[in-house]
Amino acid sequence: MSRAWNPGDRVLIHAAAGGVGHFAVQIAKQRGAWVIGTASARNHAWLLELGADEVVDYHTDRFEDAIGDGVHAVIDLVGDAVADTSTRSLEVLHPGGILVAVPSGVSPELLDRAEKRGVRASAFMVEPDGAALTEIARLIDAGAISVYVEGVYPLHCAAEAHRRSEEGHGRGKVVLRVTE
Repeated sequence: MSRAWNPGDRVLIHAAAGGVGHFAVQIAKQRGAWVIGTASARNHAWLLELGADEVVDYHTDRFEDAIGDGVHAVIDLVGDAVADTSTRSLEVLHPGGILVAVPSGVSPELLDRAEKRGVRASAFMVEPDGAALTEIARLIDAGAISVYVEGVYPLHCAAEAHRRSEEGHGRGKVVLRVTE
């Protein structure tokens, strides 16, 4: 598992309390980053317990106003074209920093804006990676990171579980139970 920052660098994680975000917070902290997470206020204490150094309530504060500039990496797990999270994230990046947009990818316009600001923007497509999953499992087994499960649904309720997951604003993972 590679990293796009050095120990002590400031890393901003959008949707920090979500299924992927709560892992990103813990892994970034494990690797020595100063972690800033965006999440609703109800998740702030929990994110601080997971290792976040700062949290921003996206309901009440614009993250770019709350944290200023000088962030070395942004992991955007929101992918919200309406809120334009990725484009706004370019404003907080330190020169040479990187924006990694996970669910929505990176438009040519975003790449152009990033280049003009002297930062990088990259899409990240989630693909099967046995080595990365082995490392994550090792960290979980060692107690270095934890998994939060928001809800467990029987397989016949997969549509309901999927709807819950798509709603966003959840905490941690939604799990399907295949057998009893």
